[in-house]
Amino acid sequence: MLILASVAALAGCGGRQNLLLPPDEGTGTIDFSEAPATLPMTCDHGVGAVALDDPCLVGFNVASTDPTSVGVHEVECTLATPTHPLAWGFIISLANLSASPGATLSFPGDVPMPPTSRPQVSIGSRRASVMGIAGKLAFSTVDAAHRAFVAHLEGTITWTASDGSTFSCAVDAPLWGAPGSFE
Repeated sequence: MLILASVAALAGCGGRQNLLLPPDEGTGTIDFSEAPATLPMTCDHGVGAVALDDPCLVGFNVASTDPTSVGVHEVECTLATPTHPLAWGFIISLANLSASPGATLSFPGDVPMPPTSRPQVSIGSRRASVMGIAGKLAFSTVDAAHRAFVAHLEGTITWTASDGSTFSCAVDAPLWGAPGSFE
């Protein structure tokens, strides 16, 4: 009878893949095997498709003498290229998010970028840095104790090339955070 109930439950999924379903809203352990490999962006000015590695990495608490505690953390995202250079970073409070795991944060107001998160990276034939982002980051799951989260990023990332020109990339995709080994 248990096997029949399990088969019926699986059949009721309608053939949807579990990887496409968002995790339950709230707090808890995050299964990174369900994370997408990249955070895709579509850019203007002939740049085309660009992607960041997903998940991004969440550093230790930068606002405490105990870096392993839950608090304020830098998130670093690398470019999805063979060398995976740091392309973008931002600051979030996992302490606040654990109290409101379904929160939506707005860029740039709620989510600052540290000055060190603007390195130049190669995008096609250009060298460019992320100079700003406008949009929102909606969290669905937060695991503050393990420095991890699942969110959805919707917005526009503005890049400035080394020659002073700019281009923008639209993003509307899941963004995951996994523990990193930095402050």
